[in-house]
Amino acid sequence: MKTVAFTTLGCRVNQYDTDAMKGLFLQNNYEAVDFDEKADIYVINTCSVTNMGEKKSRQLIRKAKRQNEDAYVIVTGCYAQLDPDAIAAIDGVNLVIGTNNRSKIVELVEQLESTERQINAVRDIMNESNFEEMPLYGNESDKARAFMKIQEGCNNYCAFCIIPYTRGKLKSRKVDDIVQEAKRLVEHGFHEIVLTGIHLGNYGVELPGRPTLADVVKALLEIPDLYRIRFGSIESVEVSDELVELMATNKRVCPHLHLPLQAGSDHVLKLMKRHYTLQEYKDLIASLRSRIKDLSITTDIIAGFPQETDEDFEETLNTVREIGFTHIHAFPYSIREGTPAATMPDQVPEAVKKTRVALLNGLSQSGYEAYAKSRIGKPGEILIEKEENGYYMGLTNEYVNGKVKSDGTHKIGDLIGGTVVGLEDNYLIIE
Repeated sequence: MKTVAFTTLGCRVNQYDTDAMKGLFLQNNYEAVDFDEKADIYVINTCSVTNMGEKKSRQLIRKAKRQNEDAYVIVTGCYAQLDPDAIAAIDGVNLVIGTNNRSKIVELVEQLESTERQINAVRDIMNESNFEEMPLYGNESDKARAFMKIQEGCNNYCAFCIIPYTRGKLKSRKVDDIVQEAKRLVEHGFHEIVLTGIHLGNYGVELPGRPTLADVVKALLEIPDLYRIRFGSIESVEVSDELVELMATNKRVCPHLHLPLQAGSDHVLKLMKRHYTLQEYKDLIASLRSRIKDLSITTDIIAGFPQETDEDFEETLNTVREIGFTHIHAFPYSIREGTPAATMPDQVPEAVKKTRVALLNGLSQSGYEAYAKSRIGKPGEILIEKEENGYYMGLTNEYVNGKVKSDGTHKIGDLIGGTVVGLEDNYLIIE
């Protein structure tokens, strides 16, 4: 049996793509092994959000060849889509696939074996208008949560982002195909599904009948053994009233939203070409909290965007303190060639970016602790993801780590709950 190893850089959508490709190999009688082991085939799913992602991609290509000089090395993902010629020029690369054609990966490997010639299967992503069906096959049944991609591409073109150029225009998956895959995942033991996409809130705008994200949720709620539905990142301006109503009235729809803020300053938001003002974002948060009980809000913030002044950043810190996020994914702005922000004047020094990220991380931790402590004395429930040190451990509905003393009668994927009695090492203690 031939062996295949995978490694993934970047976002949850990339991880979904990797898991789907792995399933295709498993269905064709390949054995999956760890990337650090010797394998016949290495698949590197690359990221191009930052230049650092591209550097890591090149390092992984060289690592694969060192581990087995006779292996086929396959490079896919955003970096491969953005610069296939540069990838193809790296010694040892046998196959380049971008962000399309991945459903044919096994077929392309077999073609490699018959021709022994490098294949560049990258196509112009801007000409692709249909969602590429590449469903998961429950090949990781020891996990309780599954990330399911239902949308691809983005139409926003923010000043800092290369993704529209690597993923193309918005493409949505048909509701029936989403439900079919969800049912298969539940049958394989996944009881929480996280809906992901590049521009998730705009799901369905190009499909016949214009189904919405709320329509997807309603269809998934018809699956009886699907305990939880959670969302990946959604743009704040795309949170519909219908979606909010579903979250407010159905406990199976998790009271957690990840709403990227990116900057807490109107000056910087305008430079970023974001589609909202700071006040509009704040007003939305207030409205959501008034309608959805115990709502947990997480976010992304870029520190040190070009022309971000000390005053701009102080306004961001004040905004963070005012809103009180459960978690902040804070990261320094990274120049991404090919985007408008890369050529903006007044780039912020790296040392300043690092300091700003550290301050945001501190506020993230204090925000997490404040929200977690607000749960003490209230009901708490986790979906068991692992058993460790005498505890069942997993995430609560609100996206907080929780643990319950193990009694040996439950398994991964079960829901277990009680009352929150304390917080220890960032875990809610539930009894």
